[in-house]
Amino acid sequence: MIRLCLILFAAFATPALADVVRVTSGEHDGFTRLVFDYGRPVDWQVGRSDDGYELQVAGEKTVYDLQQAFDLIGKSRLSAIWVQPDTGELRLGLACACHAIPFEFRPGIVVIDLKDGAPPKGSAFELALDGQSAEPLAAPPLPRPKPRPAVGSSTPYEWTEVAYANLRSDKSAGQNLPAESKNTVDVLPADLALQPLRDDLLRQLSRGAAQGVIDFAKPNPAPPRLGDTTFPSAQIRIGNEPGSVNKADTSVSGVLGAKGTVCVEPESLALQDWGDETLPLVDQLATAKTNLSGEFDRPDKDAITRAVRFLLFLGFGAEARQTLAAFEAEGVDAKPLNALGYILDGVRDPTETFKDQAACDGPAALWAVLSDESLTKGDPINTGAVRLALSALPSHLRRLVGPRLTEKFLSFDDEKTARAVTDATLRAPGQPDGKLDLMGAGLDLHMGDAAEAESKAAAVAAESGPNQTEALITLTEARIAQGLPMSAEVASALQSQLADHAGTEIEPRLQEALTLAEAASGDFAAAFERLTLHPKRQDDVWALTVALAPDDTFLAYAVLDPSVAPPAIPSKTASAIARRLTSLGLAAPAQLWLAQSKNPDPLLVADAAIKMGDGRKALNALAGIEGDVANALKLQALDLLGEAELRADLLTQTAPIEVASAAQARAADWAQLSETGVEPWKALAKRLTETPTAEATAGPAAPLARGHELVAAGAATRTEIDALLAAVSLN
Repeated sequence: MIRLCLILFAAFATPALADVVRVTSGEHDGFTRLVFDYGRPVDWQVGRSDDGYELQVAGEKTVYDLQQAFDLIGKSRLSAIWVQPDTGELRLGLACACHAIPFEFRPGIVVIDLKDGAPPKGSAFELALDGQSAEPLAAPPLPRPKPRPAVGSSTPYEWTEVAYANLRSDKSAGQNLPAESKNTVDVLPADLALQPLRDDLLRQLSRGAAQGVIDFAKPNPAPPRLGDTTFPSAQIRIGNEPGSVNKADTSVSGVLGAKGTVCVEPESLALQDWGDETLPLVDQLATAKTNLSGEFDRPDKDAITRAVRFLLFLGFGAEARQTLAAFEAEGVDAKPLNALGYILDGVRDPTETFKDQAACDGPAALWAVLSDESLTKGDPINTGAVRLALSALPSHLRRLVGPRLTEKFLSFDDEKTARAVTDATLRAPGQPDGKLDLMGAGLDLHMGDAAEAESKAAAVAAESGPNQTEALITLTEARIAQGLPMSAEVASALQSQLADHAGTEIEPRLQEALTLAEAASGDFAAAFERLTLHPKRQDDVWALTVALAPDDTFLAYAVLDPSVAPPAIPSKTASAIARRLTSLGLAAPAQLWLAQSKNPDPLLVADAAIKMGDGRKALNALAGIEGDVANALKLQALDLLGEAELRADLLTQTAPIEVASAAQARAADWAQLSETGVEPWKALAKRLTETPTAEATAGPAAPLARGHELVAAGAATRTEIDALLAAVSLN
């Protein structure tokens, strides 16, 4: 029982372990990046501290993994990183005159960039977490060496004179040199005689090294240990002490990707240097394939590397990979070579050698764009490095990877870089082939010039060859983009290509193109039947149905059962279907499609409502909308509601005075018509609004006078009505 209590006490007394947050880093030109992956959305705050910045996360204390914080960066900006034991806040100690710019990359991932220079004016991150201002950060003073003592004389060193002078000043000797002594070396102690020479040599060697005229040999990795000696000169060292730094501490060089990945060296990707386009390829291949193994059939790493590189220069990716697999030579840097072999063949690179290297400064950016499947629109890409690396490739490799590269940038909606890649590919010497024409057609199609894309694709499709399949697909897409019909021959050609490419990577694209071609050629039954396998092309098929199908075919598909919801297509196409149904007088089926549209055209909604006799709904849809079409629909809606006066008011504001006068007469607004109407409406309105005179309403003869006046007024009114009927028609 006691043990059980102790276990329960320990379980409740121990706080729940929080998720460990891994801290990674990367070095860039002008800033150092720190990445904190919390794995969940957090409420974070960054503020200034006395020695740098501090990161605070709301909630329970966060456990940070700082083991990899300095794996890829130096300490020129970030000098230290630690967690405050009492508060759990993360502290960043800085060693430069720099500032921090934090941001949330996506929910759960916080990034802090330490940038050189002063912070932006008014930066909220330059305040402490309690809101107090802090002093700007300054770089620590650089250590300065103490000045050397001035050399007293520039007279060349004479070791004999110095030796005699040292002897004369040596009082401990107690005796002078014999006057008859001619050989001073014999009487001088060894260390005393050579010490000035050593000092002078060291001074002159140091001056020469500083001026760059001499270099010191690097010491051996493990120099032999000297035994005990009695002469002090054995301890003299020229050079750095072990572990010393002979230059300022700087961060790692700019060979990192945007996420801290080390970029592949440019020397390992210099395909343009691995062959010569001007020499016979057969001779070069024979040379590259010789002496792959040496004595005892051991693979020669240099020969293997040379052979594989030349195969990659030719664009033979599979052959290069097979050579590497056949000769497992030690010392061969096989990883980038294998990756290039996969990429040149257009297949997925399982090694992911170039993952997260699209922002590198060298040619690694090119191969990363071609192989990194995780790249999406908005990711950092060094487009300048990509274009430079592509231009450096030999012409046949440029034509090999150029179309794929153009397609990749078009998927990122980067038309500028796609156009530059296309131009660089087309600049390659030689006659452009159909593949390059299709690359240009794809670029034209993406940039909205479907007519030019159709012209290029049709020229390639007319010739038999390996590019005909892609040309038929591009031709179909170009015609659909223009909303134009297609001939049945194109659909038949796509059907034949589909049978030849069954089970290949291009089969899904052929299926989609055939679906569109059948609809554009009038075979809507086959198109809608195939559409069940390609629902993402519903918008295109329905748009073709609205634009090209005859009325009976259109109604067969567009008039739906009221209990069945319309397919999920964009609002533009749904509105087009509803508009055509309304124009055919089928306003009720059009309501289903209008309900599918998120923002239907109010004019279309009003027209459909009027055709269904709902004037109130039409007026609500037209509220706040002006224009001739809107006003005409409003008049129809007011007619349905019997609002003659409102109709007259609208015509008074928007229509000519003749039309407005007729509307006022229809509304029996004689008072307004007598003031603003046009003849003969105005005269008639005045006649109808006149009151009897005083003479006709007073005295014994008043009834008779009133009768005469009414007879005269009736005759005049009849005359004015006849003139009105002869002049205008009542609308």
